[in-house]
Amino acid sequence: MKYRRLAMLCAGVGTAGLGFTINTIANADDNRPPTQGEIQFATETADLFQATSLAAIVQEISETTPQNVAQGELSISLVFNDRNRDMRLVGTLQPFGSNDLPADRFEREALALAMTGQGDTSVEKVDDRWFYRRSVPLSNFVPQCAMCHANFASLPSTAWVGALMLRVPIR
Repeated sequence: MKYRRLAMLCAGVGTAGLGFTINTIANADDNRPPTQGEIQFATETADLFQATSLAAIVQEISETTPQNVAQGELSISLVFNDRNRDMRLVGTLQPFGSNDLPADRFEREALALAMTGQGDTSVEKVDDRWFYRRSVPLSNFVPQCAMCHANFASLPSTAWVGALMLRVPIR
């Protein structure tokens, strides 16, 4: 009986060790930088993601009227949900909240570039996962922007007001 328990304990420890070894080997692949093919796939996905995100903004603007501004504000906030870290509107002009401020080095640098009309991209590891990141500068491009963003009313339509931040997982 004593040897049986010892054998079971050894088998359990051995199985756990084997599982740890397999898990370590599997996760070692996550530490290597993405291949050019993986980055290209993420870049093309980001192209689609950007088109979809900007289409949502343009559609919202085209359908928001002085009579339904409150609904328009809520609708676009549901699209750009603060819990979605893969698609964010970032800026420093109100009515942004604290969640709409840059969250890390990439977003700080990308927002600074966006305020001059330049986009940015990066491939980097965030919380142990590889991402292709992109920022798209946003301007006060139509007068209707001021319906929801009253402080945009005094800005020219060419004024840069923030950035759309996109994040596409790689692998």
